[in-house]
Amino acid sequence: MLVTDVMATFGEKWDIDKLDGSNWSTWKFQMQHLLMAKEVWDHVDGTATDPGEDAAVRLRHTKAKQKAMATLVVGIHFKLIYLVTSCTTPKDVWDTLKGQFERNTFANKMFLKRQYFTTKMSEGQSVRDHLKCMKEITDKLAALGSAVADEEQVVALLISLPASYQTLVTALEAKGDDLTLEFVQQALVSEEQKRQVSKSAAEGDQNPASEQRYSEAF
Repeated sequence: MLVTDVMATFGEKWDIDKLDGSNWSTWKFQMQHLLMAKEVWDHVDGTATDPGEDAAVRLRHTKAKQKAMATLVVGIHFKLIYLVTSCTTPKDVWDTLKGQFERNTFANKMFLKRQYFTTKMSEGQSVRDHLKCMKEITDKLAALGSAVADEEQVVALLISLPASYQTLVTALEAKGDDLTLEFVQQALVSEEQKRQVSKSAAEGDQNPASEQRYSEAF
């Protein structure tokens, strides 16, 4: 199905979380693809061609530009609108937001790297939540041109795990050069699922005994 067909099917009523200052990396990715699907991304990245003198072409060009502008503006939380009120083009809006949330400074990179390598998963915390948290930080670093290599991500992930995962960590480290980030992530999710199954089974075994003791008491 073509993008235009999808747009017609859904009436362009697509929705993403508004930019609130804490979700720039995710918002940027989703917004870019939304604008591409609406076929107006060229008005944001500055590659839109001059419409020339043809009235019909100029009208389409103006409407596309307005659509890009509107899509960006309505995707920003009202508390942050002040950042772009002086912008006159979609490209101005995009560049202003990038300048605000992708401050390519040494201090910012150091803060994010320190946060990444000191992030710890607490006992009982969801593995998926922990992986999501670490992924968000690496996305921010990548946006600043300081992407974290997969090998370093593997190391950071393994040292972030609680003591109850030490046996699994030891087993994973034994794989040596064959260890990949994707494999480690899958292993952690699988381990959590096994623990949940074991916990449910243990609780199920305890219930009959409790019922028996209750019956014997009466």
